[in-house]
Amino acid sequence: MGKLSKIKQYREDYGISYTMRKVYYRYQIKYKLGKKYYPIKISKEERNKEESWKPKRKAVISIVVPLYNTPEDFLCDMIESVLWQTYSGWELCLADASDEEHQKEVESIVKEYQQEDKRIKYRRLACNDGISNNTNSAIIMAQGQYIGLMDHDDILHPSALYKVMREIDRYDADFIYTDELSFDGKTDHVQSIHLKPDFKQESFRSNNYVCHFTVFDKNLLEKAGRFRKQYDGSQDYDLFLRLTSEAAVIRHIPDVLYYWRLHSGSSSSGVAPKPYIVEAGRNAVADYLRKRNEAAVVESSKEHGPFYKITYNVPENSRLFILAEDDKTARWIKASLKGTTYKGKIKVNGEVPPLDLSSYDYIIMVRKGYRPEKLSPEWLIELLQCLQPVDNHVAAPAVYDKEGNMYHAGYCFSRHWEEKIRPLYRNVPKNESGYMNRLEFRQNVSLLGGAVLAVKYETYNIWTNDNYDKIQKRWKSYSMWSDQAWFSICFTAQKNFGDCVVSPYAPFICRSQVNDNEYSVVRSSEKEWKKFMNEWKDILNGHDACFNEGMRVFGRYYMMF
Repeated sequence: MGKLSKIKQYREDYGISYTMRKVYYRYQIKYKLGKKYYPIKISKEERNKEESWKPKRKAVISIVVPLYNTPEDFLCDMIESVLWQTYSGWELCLADASDEEHQKEVESIVKEYQQEDKRIKYRRLACNDGISNNTNSAIIMAQGQYIGLMDHDDILHPSALYKVMREIDRYDADFIYTDELSFDGKTDHVQSIHLKPDFKQESFRSNNYVCHFTVFDKNLLEKAGRFRKQYDGSQDYDLFLRLTSEAAVIRHIPDVLYYWRLHSGSSSSGVAPKPYIVEAGRNAVADYLRKRNEAAVVESSKEHGPFYKITYNVPENSRLFILAEDDKTARWIKASLKGTTYKGKIKVNGEVPPLDLSSYDYIIMVRKGYRPEKLSPEWLIELLQCLQPVDNHVAAPAVYDKEGNMYHAGYCFSRHWEEKIRPLYRNVPKNESGYMNRLEFRQNVSLLGGAVLAVKYETYNIWTNDNYDKIQKRWKSYSMWSDQAWFSICFTAQKNFGDCVVSPYAPFICRSQVNDNEYSVVRSSEKEWKKFMNEWKDILNGHDACFNEGMRVFGRYYMMF
């Protein structure tokens, strides 16, 4: 589909105003903001500083690259980006599977560079045995303590290895990944910028957002196993699922250090013509779950590329306690659960949460003024699905307003904002997939609010115990229906057990009037809001692991808020 056709389709689907914003923001990213905030060049002062840095231990990073009929300009750009690294402890391992027509030219170019720098290694492969085995051949050449993965047509930022090595030096990290951008022709023609969250299991089970640039300990690789040919197309995803399961310290560098070239032969140009990529990824996730003894079925997205939905085996004897804010809410809950095998107690509850719920596995809190899009058990089943992985402790659905626009899909926070907390994707039209298609799959967020909050008993129990005065026998915290209470539950989960998940699969509709303030959250009083901010100031003044600070600039342009 051409650019004009895409714009026309957007106008038909989302209206003129939203389409104009989308086109303008894309122009800003491609021609102005991308190159302004993420230039590939560094100053002489920066280079001198980085080159003079002395790590406690100088490890060698082996960058492995499988070559196949690589065009001369792509090959030269790739090699020179490694030569220009400010960290000198590297070697470049090139395994060449080019056909007879291209092999001599590729080898000749590499040999010229080898004369300049002996850290460049080259091996001619007997045949093209696929991306996985070709990369394994490059790994066999590696003598370094760490392995870095790079494609033959991409480019590294000059500071990439320096910043990776700092993570290794500071944290003894054994798996490191960075942010990246894709470009068309020149590196300052930015197509998209992937500003990633820190490593979170639920998001990663749904989509390989780690991608490039990735470096990992060679010992970790030998423990987890190398690339597997049956997953060609999603071989990185398969490997990363295994590596991250074994890794001791996973570090994310929130800087764009990898430049992914878009051209007709690259997988980054789209997965539509390459459905085998999607299927290989689905098989990789299924294998990952089998090895963890997690009974589940993995489905791939039909429209948005390599994104996956996992259907877990939720025990039918799960014990549920459902709290409704008023009688009307309790009635629709009861009506929606007809025909389901899941049984639970439904109770209309006031401001104070019930304390002793040890005979239940899950506590589900349902606010008034909201309804599921479909009045069926689907909303409850989906929330229970979200809570099956051991690392997930709180879950909520995405919420739309009455006009069909996103009300929020979770919340993020930053110490740099006066209001601290913002809803995600407010006013994005329904059926719009969001930044990096995140509105199409389950993902980790730091804070949940809105319609429903489903909580594992362990987290709920700690939250109630922390906020109940046993001496005076009174509840000393917020109304259980306020966002302060729900945000506190989310922080309690992350502090003690695990993560929060928002799901798009069974969304709710906000039936009441939405506040016009785009950054508003529900709060019962300014006094309670200040109390909440003070209570959780250490976290709120820290780092939101599910939110990339680069989005303080680009969030507006990617419609995140």
